[in-house]
Amino acid sequence: MSQSDIFSALEQGLKQAGSVQTPGETHGTLTGMLCIDHEQPPAAAVDDVEAENLTTALDALREITLEGLFDPDLSFTPLLPDDESSLDRRVNALARWCAGFLFGLSYRGNFEPDQLSDEVREIVADLTELSKAELTADEADADSAEADYAELVEYVRVGVQMIFLELQPKREGPQTRETLH
Repeated sequence: MSQSDIFSALEQGLKQAGSVQTPGETHGTLTGMLCIDHEQPPAAAVDDVEAENLTTALDALREITLEGLFDPDLSFTPLLPDDESSLDRRVNALARWCAGFLFGLSYRGNFEPDQLSDEVREIVADLTELSKAELTADEADADSAEADYAELVEYVRVGVQMIFLELQPKREGPQTRETLH
């Protein structure tokens, strides 16, 4: 299943459940929660509706997210609309993803930014700024806006990996985590 298919399926499931959350915001929240506690149940990422109808989708999203976060090749990717969507929609989704991620980090109230390395604290500060991102009319027409957006997504992707690696205890042995079924 492609990123686009997952995004669309989650978007439809959230709408049917009556949630006001977006797929990106939900994935961001889940990812932030998993950075603090990788055993976190995924239903907690949807806080405005009963998530029982979304259980299967959220379980799958959790597994895909953890696989990316634990992957030694750093394959984690934020769940965002595909490149066929308007740039404005993608920028808004990225901002909501970042807001969700920050919420997920602080969800349990035991996130201590002061305990982070300077580099990771800077990433958290940057994600805070990105959560306010929006596209202006001038930027929507600029050729460089697409490249800028791609760079921001890559920054978020790598930054989240760094946050995850710093917050999660080190694994022993060559295997980073057990295979999930």
